[in-house]
Amino acid sequence: MSHHFVEYVHDDRLYQDSCYIPDAYQGELPIVLIIPDYHGATQYAENEAQALAELGYIGYCVDFYGERAMPRSSQEAGNLIVPFIDDRIKALNRNLTALKKAKELDCASRQKVAAIGFSSGGMFALDMARRVSSMKGVICIWGLLIPWQLRPFPMIEANVEGPKVLILQGTDDIFNPLENIFGIIHEFDASGIDYQLILLGGQKHAFSLRPEQNLEVSSGEDPKALLYNSLADLRSHQYTNNFLSELFL
Repeated sequence: MSHHFVEYVHDDRLYQDSCYIPDAYQGELPIVLIIPDYHGATQYAENEAQALAELGYIGYCVDFYGERAMPRSSQEAGNLIVPFIDDRIKALNRNLTALKKAKELDCASRQKVAAIGFSSGGMFALDMARRVSSMKGVICIWGLLIPWQLRPFPMIEANVEGPKVLILQGTDDIFNPLENIFGIIHEFDASGIDYQLILLGGQKHAFSLRPEQNLEVSSGEDPKALLYNSLADLRSHQYTNNFLSELFL
């Protein structure tokens, strides 16, 4: 496969998204955007994009903060991500800009487009599902299940014509209490979109993130809310691969 950075300026900041393309291909390739967690375009996110290229897709990892910023501690990462959580339109525009650049690649399909997000990136991927009807699908993996509109569930607007959605969620994730999961069910049932919600029993946040790839661990923290599980990791990749295969038939 080949790898290169896609450089551009957005909101007066330099961005360097990372792009992986299979060596041998015919015709236009599906694009799968990787929206990383609040640590930015880490090696974990890069590995996920690279694995997608091995499956025959364009793996496109978003340099979410720009200038390849990767805050190591939870406090640093939290400080950077909060403005995007507080302003979801800002986050949506950031990811739409990355998607526009991915679509400009000579080998890219403009119609076969999906996104995968982790943690905060999972929430932003769901926001793309809520607002970008032209996408084929999105996958939210240990994402933040926060509705677009902070209203009582019966007052949340339904997204009627969005892409297909896959949510992979642990049941012991303190960032997503059960009421958040029920809220997503209520919202997406009301919307009528094609979605799948797979609950991995007893799994915590970041169940597919190995400790050696976890920047909080390498910076000396002991994040009790995060716990890698090899079986959950394997299953989440199998669910993801099957979902992408269905999208791009």
